[in-house]
Order: sequence, then structure tokens, then C-alpha cells
Amino acid sequence: MPLQPAPRSPAQGPYFFLSYAHIPTHDPNSRTDPNRWVVKLFEDLCDHIINMTNLPQGQAGFMDVDLRSGHHWPDRLADALATCKVFVPLYSPRYFESDQCGKEWAAFQQRVNNHTGPEGHLPEAIVPALWSPIPPERLPAVAQSIQFTHDVLGSRYRDEGFYGLVKISAMRSHYQRATMGLAKRIVEVAQRTHVGSMEPPPKYADLRSAFDDYSPQRPLRVTVVAPDLTHLPADRNPYYYGLTPEEWNPFRRGSNTRPLVSHAEEIATAHGFLPEVGSLDDHARLLTSPERPGEPSVMLVDPWATTGPDCHRTLRAFDRRNRQSVSVIVPWNHEDEQTVKDRPRLQRSVNSALHNNLSEPGPDVTSVTAFRGALSDALGRAANHLFKTAPAYPPEGEPTRRPRLMQPEDPDD
Repeated sequence: MPLQPAPRSPAQGPYFFLSYAHIPTHDPNSRTDPNRWVVKLFEDLCDHIINMTNLPQGQAGFMDVDLRSGHHWPDRLADALATCKVFVPLYSPRYFESDQCGKEWAAFQQRVNNHTGPEGHLPEAIVPALWSPIPPERLPAVAQSIQFTHDVLGSRYRDEGFYGLVKISAMRSHYQRATMGLAKRIVEVAQRTHVGSMEPPPKYADLRSAFDDYSPQRPLRVTVVAPDLTHLPADRNPYYYGLTPEEWNPFRRGSNTRPLVSHAEEIATAHGFLPEVGSLDDHARLLTSPERPGEPSVMLVDPWATTGPDCHRTLRAFDRRNRQSVSVIVPWNHEDEQTVKDRPRLQRSVNSALHNNLSEPGPDVTSVTAFRGALSDALGRAANHLFKTAPAYPPEGEPTRRPRLMQPEDPDD
């Protein structure tokens, strides 16, 4: 449903909406929030704006603190997008690879497009900020069209971004100058520009990312090794499966019906990868080919799938290639009584099919939280191995002699 303008009291919406790319927690047991520096920036901006305006406490800005599935957003987020005065995207390479951020931008842009001013001019209500520097040529088209002179916030801000300024204590004065400058810019734009509220608030499913023309530089193949409902092993409980292998949810319980691969897509995107998801049948030729893969891969394996003769045979062919750029994750649900009962048999089947790839098994993945941590680790290992073993392409022509850093014994040498 397209958004339609609707009258709404300005007091109902936040002054600005901070749109940023969430960093997933690397260690599920860590109490340190990887997004804490963004939170600090947000709080400092709100403090400045409260002191520059007559806004009540708590109404200066909005930021979403939850890492979401990418399939919906809550009412409060949708309402903030529908009512905020200024949209502040926090630029970074990760930001433009985020589908969630692209849809937040698209939702606000719909409001802008519906409020053409005199002589056809659109309101200029998007105020970008640099979290980490990104070359202008790397920006998607929608961001390249936004004009904002970052020099007014200081040369150190332009070179380092807010992350560099907030992390280095010696940069404190530069951080304060940049934060104050951005807050002034937000207030200036909010006071001189009117973008009407929208009713109903934007729906996630109705939007396309504003960054569709932006291509992440790091592709990732995600292979789901699981049966669908029509190919289950004998007597296997169908509760954890769907119409396709990609719908497999080994940790399904109550309202938790989200497939495991959707968590994988979310984590991969947050780490700067562009995931391509498929089943074992979809990727069998690539996995068993003698050719070296051109991208890192992750394989999510249901232990029950390895008991099938065809699946076991394909996994054995893959395992013989000993591909270290492919990280294998095998979830075990301790609340699945059937899996717990048959674990010894299933473990033997998994080990037989994936002997080489499981030569250094990690801790059991027994929950969604543990899976997210394991996948973050797996992405790092897979990418590092691929980059270390990438073929070198020396320049053409005759090789030159290696320079010597000491006096030769023969003066004529």
C-alpha cells in the first residue's frame, strides 16, 4: 500500500531518526555491546539538540537498538520513520550493504517524494553523517545525490569519521566539534524544512531497499544441508522442517518459527557479505568441483540429512576436496528428544560424511545464540583462508633481481 500524507502533530515524532548498520555480537556470552559507540554518538546528539531547542527530554531522536531479522520492523520503528523531521544515515561500508538500512532510507524517501515543494523542489531532510570514511564513488546513486559538506565538521572528522574520533582520546575536541556541528545541522534542517507525516506507517514488506544498485565486494555462499518435508528420513519428526531445505529450523519452539538460514543471512550481511543461499542440490556441482572456489562458503548441516544415501555421498565427495574456505556448522538441539536419543548414530554419520571438514570440531551449537556466535567466527575463518590462499598474479615481463641490503663482497657485483 503506498504511503499517503496525513496530518499529524509535530510533537508526536522524533526530531531525527538515526539510521545505522547494526554490528552483531561476536561472542554470545559477552556483555559488551559492539554498537556502544553509536549509542554514545546518538546520546550526545540528543543532548545537544535538547539544549538547542524547547523539545521535551526523550523526544530529540530515535535509534533502533535491536538487531532484526530483516522481515519486519516493530510499530515504534515504523512510526518513527513516518513522523521524524530529519533522517540521519550513518555512512559506512556496512551501512550500504544492509537491506534494513536501505528500507529505512526508502521509507523516508517516500515521505519526501510525497511533499514536493514550490517549483517542484523536494524537501532536503536527509542529513548524512560519516561513521567511517567511504570513497564517494563507492556510494549508491541515492546517496551520491545528497549534498552535505562534511568539511564544516572539521578535517579530522572528514578523514576519520565519528568512529575514529570517538575511539581515540586525543581526538576528543574534534569529536565534540563534529558532534555539535551535526546537531546544529539537524536543528537547522528540521526548523526550515517540512516533511509531512505518513499514514499508515511504512510496512517492511512493501518496500525495496534504496541501495539496490550497491553491490558488496564480498560474496558468500550459504549451503543448507537439510531435507524438506517430502524427503525426511524414516520416522523423523517433521516439526523442524518446511517445504524447502531453506525452511529448516532446528531450534523451533513455540512462536520461534524463523528458519536458521535467515539468521545466517542477517549475520553475513552485517559482516559485509552478500549471501547467496541454496540447498545442497543447488550447490553440489560447485562444492565437489576440482576448481578452487572464488568466494568463502558456509555449510549448515542437519545431522539427520547425512543419514540419506544421496546426501551422504555428495558430502563425502565434497569432503575429499578438503576445502578450508568452507566452514561447516552442525546444530544440535538438546530439546529435540529424538535427536538427543539418536545422537551417537547421527554423530557417526556426520563424522563419516565430513571427516576432513570436522577434524577440529568447535563447541556444540545448541541454540540460536550459539549459532550466531559460531557463524561470526566461521565467516572470519573462511574469508581469511580464502584470502591467504588466493593465487598471486605477478606483473608481466622479465623478473628483476631482488635488491640487496648489504655491501657486496665483490665491488663489481
